[in-house]
Amino acid sequence: MSEETSAQEVHEELEQFEDFNKGWGKYLALTTAIIAVISAIASLQSGTFADKALLEKNSGVLYQSQASDKWSYYQAKGIKKNLADGLAQTSGQAHFADEAKRYGKEQEAIKMQADSLEAKVKEADSHSDELFEKHHKMAFGTTLLQIAIALSAISALIRKKSFWMLSLISMAIGIGLAVYGYLL
Repeated sequence: MSEETSAQEVHEELEQFEDFNKGWGKYLALTTAIIAVISAIASLQSGTFADKALLEKNSGVLYQSQASDKWSYYQAKGIKKNLADGLAQTSGQAHFADEAKRYGKEQEAIKMQADSLEAKVKEADSHSDELFEKHHKMAFGTTLLQIAIALSAISALIRKKSFWMLSLISMAIGIGLAVYGYLL
């Protein structure tokens, strides 16, 4: 009797396996492969955004360094201008007054360059922040796509459509976030 029961159970499992392979099982396999490809593409693009954000941040640091150098140069010219002004007032010699004016004009040009570099710092930091935001959205979407792959695997192992449906929901949200991150 127990041999009959076990043979019958095996037969029923084989029928379920055939139904699974002929029915929604092949769609499960197909959607899992599609999810894996989309996840790989989203992951690659997310990494690209992170790399670009870091490059922008590095550019911002470079511009900040250059601006600091300009401000130091600006201060040096200011010191020279003040010294020349002081010498012009105490000695009454005109060439010191001319030097003070020259240093003042040079200071103005240096200030414009430093201000321009500081604007570039702000622009690079802003662009870097935007790229990191894109990266974060796409990375979260990629995570949901990877969760969808895991749910598909669980669905295949336990042959429950409900896990596959959860996988499809996770996939849809993951794709939505990845696209949103890309277009952001």
